[in-house]
Amino acid sequence: MNEATVRAAIAEELNARGYRLGADEHAADLIGAGVNSVNLVRVLTALEERFDIEFEASGFFREPVTIARLARTILAGGGKRADG
Repeated sequence: MNEATVRAAIAEELNARGYRLGADEHAADLIGAGVNSVNLVRVLTALEERFDIEFEASGFFREPVTIARLARTILAGGGKRADG
């Protein structure tokens, strides 16, 4: 699994919810790009299931959530594994 593959998977989850972001927008804040918070949580949940990770909830939204940041977080293991 590499960063390009992970970014494509994130974009796919966003596309499934009607948000189409090009590669030039991977550093854009998803909320600023129009992704509402409910759909963003749905995307995060789908990514957790897809990659068998769990995003660290504490402080996660202190920084802009971007496709690039999500990809780095997923490749790093998401903060902790879903199974403990």
